[in-house]
Amino acid sequence: MQETTLPGAGGAPPAGEPALPEKIGKYEVRGLLGRGSSGLVYKAYDPFVRREVAIKTTRGLAGRDTDVEAAEQAFFTEARAAGLLSHPHIVSLYDAGVENGMHYLVMEYVDGQTLVPWCQRHGPRLPLDRIVDVVFKCARALHYSHSRGVLHRDVKPSNIMLTRERVPKLMDFSVAEVAETRDGRRPRTAVGSPLYMSPEQVQRLPLTPASDLYSLGVVMYQLLTGETPYTGSDLVQLFAAIRNQPAPRLEDKRPDVPRDLCAVTARLLAKRAQDRYPSGQALADELLRIFDRLQLADANLARRENRDSLRSLRFFDGFSDEQIDEILNAGQLLSYAPGAEIVREGEIENTFYLIARGAAEVRKGGVTIDTLHKGDCFGEIGFLTSARRTATVVAKDPLLALRVSASLLDRVSLDCQLRFYKVFTQTLIYRLSLTNARFSALKST
Repeated sequence: MQETTLPGAGGAPPAGEPALPEKIGKYEVRGLLGRGSSGLVYKAYDPFVRREVAIKTTRGLAGRDTDVEAAEQAFFTEARAAGLLSHPHIVSLYDAGVENGMHYLVMEYVDGQTLVPWCQRHGPRLPLDRIVDVVFKCARALHYSHSRGVLHRDVKPSNIMLTRERVPKLMDFSVAEVAETRDGRRPRTAVGSPLYMSPEQVQRLPLTPASDLYSLGVVMYQLLTGETPYTGSDLVQLFAAIRNQPAPRLEDKRPDVPRDLCAVTARLLAKRAQDRYPSGQALADELLRIFDRLQLADANLARRENRDSLRSLRFFDGFSDEQIDEILNAGQLLSYAPGAEIVREGEIENTFYLIARGAAEVRKGGVTIDTLHKGDCFGEIGFLTSARRTATVVAKDPLLALRVSASLLDRVSLDCQLRFYKVFTQTLIYRLSLTNARFSALKST
């Protein structure tokens, strides 16, 4: 778990905050992570398990306009809820305790950030497939939570962490509803964060898993557009809009979003709970199908771009699109950073290279003897005979090259092979004649 970092995090607390404790229980406090709704959150170290943790405390509530009893009750709720859950996309609870009247929870420390930066109106947008992946994993986490009798009731961007590896983790179950503690009474006030509340939530009606899915739909809408479906500082007007107004069409905000993804978002934001997905798993299943289609579309786009890169080379002038696809299947388009070795002198390799973008230097004994550019080939002799490389080729610029393996080329159609070897032979003859001309020029000087 990681919350909004305050100035002074990792060292002395900012002015007005309590001094940093050396220890909380057995945990060595390393710094201040931030202030949660229920108190201060510290980064700490567990010397027994030897791992970093986050410790959520009721420390720092004294003297502030905060209902301490309610904050402590939130701690008990979160401890009960989180203690029931163990899921890769839910922040784990390790320990809980009371020390000198201060309640604390020891949570998994997540090195990353919340979804908030990706939900800003003028901020960066995550790629579509990444958004689908995040919501898919949160849906799985909610399905698991609901199967254990826990409703989150406060799903929002600041309660979803993204690790550095872009793994989402749902956190903060402080206002959760646990099946074993439900008594049928309605809360006196609507519980949750107003912008993300479902229609039944703002009306203080009994909640079902569909309410959490609605809130996740708002997060998804915000990730896609940078805004929530409903806005307003006046709660009465905001709640009236959530209850009665249709959500603004996602298609009008983001015409580039696929229709099936727009349909998923619209279903999540349906006014009636029974019109939404019956479970987080049902939502996850639909998102998985969309993710697969997006990945296929990306693969097709990448293939078209790769084909276009080769189509611009003279080598492929007489090839059809289907034949270029066959060559791509028998080879690889590889990117090289400046200074990267593509082939090394003395190596044995039966591959042939064609530069699609950038330039490369040919070096022998560490001395540059030639420069190759877009459309140039190298490695022809090794391709034919598996002989040792007679020179080293190093990328001079960011370079894109097609590498073709002789063994894999046998798998393409006969017509494609014949066309390839015809052009290959012409290229080899041209290269050999050019080399002979250079030697002749050297002898005559």
